[in-house]
Amino acid sequence: MTDSDVDAGVDGTAPPVPASAGALLHAAREAAGMTIDAVAQQLKLAPRQVRAIEEGDFTHLPGRTFVRGFIRNYARLLRLDAETVLGALPAGTASPNLDSPPLHATAPTIGELPTAEAPRHGWTRWAIPLTLIAIIAAAAAWELLHPAPDAPRSGARKEAPPAVERGKAGTPEVIGTPLPNPMAASSPPPADPATVPAGVPAAMPEKMPAAETAPAVADAPLVLTFRDFSWTEVKDRSGRVLISRMNSGGTTQAVAGTPPLDLVIGNASDVTLTWKGKRVDLAPHTRQNVARFTLE
Repeated sequence: MTDSDVDAGVDGTAPPVPASAGALLHAAREAAGMTIDAVAQQLKLAPRQVRAIEEGDFTHLPGRTFVRGFIRNYARLLRLDAETVLGALPAGTASPNLDSPPLHATAPTIGELPTAEAPRHGWTRWAIPLTLIAIIAAAAAWELLHPAPDAPRSGARKEAPPAVERGKAGTPEVIGTPLPNPMAASSPPPADPATVPAGVPAAMPEKMPAAETAPAVADAPLVLTFRDFSWTEVKDRSGRVLISRMNSGGTTQAVAGTPPLDLVIGNASDVTLTWKGKRVDLAPHTRQNVARFTLE
């Protein structure tokens, strides 16, 4: 019997060659139904690195220490015995590429000359400043077109507000608040009944005319009652201003004019409006406590 017969075996067949580490991993991956991309995603490797491990191409992989770590994690992912798979790796003398990765000479880099052209920036660099400018301009326009209703309040307190404004024959007439009688201080006080001789009637107290203290508002179709300060403006059909003033709390304004009437009422929550004897709800016409509407 020759040496070749011994190597071939008794039955004449060659003994089985032990599978490599890459072949074991490849077979286990296909049995698990996983793709190379799925394994690469799980191991945080590139697909080419997984393919190099399975093919035993260690020239595209780092040194032995890293390769053993990759193979150990690969075996654990496929539920294989990591030591068995690592034992199937070729020895260092059989695969010198497994000890250290190949080094390739690189061509010398050529420095880039600086260009004189300024870098071009996109339109987005102006987007934020333009947006801020637009917001500021819109806020300023709003303040100019919609003045705060309470702005003139401090100056209006210095003036004595009129009690009632009424119109006759389409012309508004302002009736001021009655002023105290300057002669009242110099008039003698009423006589004591005990000191007045019998038969002499006691002096009667002076009375103010009713027309000056309580103006009639029944004839005016529009009546406004103010519980607090309110800037009010009323224009008639021709655009003539019937009221444009600050009204103090506790006063009433009666207005007569040719409808439709355009109204702007500040601090609308503290104003009660009656039109032709019926109360008008200001809430649907109020925005930021300023009511704007038209009465027909």
